[in-house]
Amino acid sequence: MSVLSHLALTVCYISVAVTIISLFLPQKRTRRIFGFVIGLFVTASLIAAVKGISLQIGDPDLGEIAVPETSVEDLNEAVKQKTAENLVAATDELLRSEDIEAKDIRLRLKITDEGRIFVEDVVIYISEDDFFKKQKVEQIVYGNLSKEPRVYVEKEVQRAGEE
Repeated sequence: MSVLSHLALTVCYISVAVTIISLFLPQKRTRRIFGFVIGLFVTASLIAAVKGISLQIGDPDLGEIAVPETSVEDLNEAVKQKTAENLVAATDELLRSEDIEAKDIRLRLKITDEGRIFVEDVVIYISEDDFFKKQKVEQIVYGNLSKEPRVYVEKEVQRAGEE
C-alpha cells in the first residue's frame, strides 16, 4: 500500500509545481513552449517516480524457497527407474497378448556415458502352467528387448529354494 501512497503523493507534488510554474508564464507565444516543457517535466517526474518504486507485490522472497539440488546420478537413476517401469509394463502386455501370465518381471538397465540406455539383464518368472511356453517367452523378450532373458518356472524356483 505504501507504493500507491508514494505514487499519489508524487503526483500531488508534480501538480502543485506545475500550477505554480503556470502562474508565472506569459500569456502569449511562450505559453506553448512552456506548456511543452511542463508536459516533459510531468512525464519525466512520473517515470522517475515509477522507476524508483520497487514493486514487491506477490514477489516471493527467494531466500524462503528451497531449491532442490539434484545431481546427474540422481537424474540418471530416475530415468532408469521410469524406463524400467515402462519396459516391464510393455513386456507384460506383450506376454499377455500371447496368453502368458508372468508372475514377476525384473529388468536391470544401464546408461552409457553417451546417454544410451540398454537392458543389461531380464529375469521373468512364470507359473508352472506356462512351462511349455518358456521358449515362446524367450522369443518374445529377445525379439523386443534384444536381450536373452532368464526365465524361471514357479516350480523350479521353489525347488531351488528347498535345496
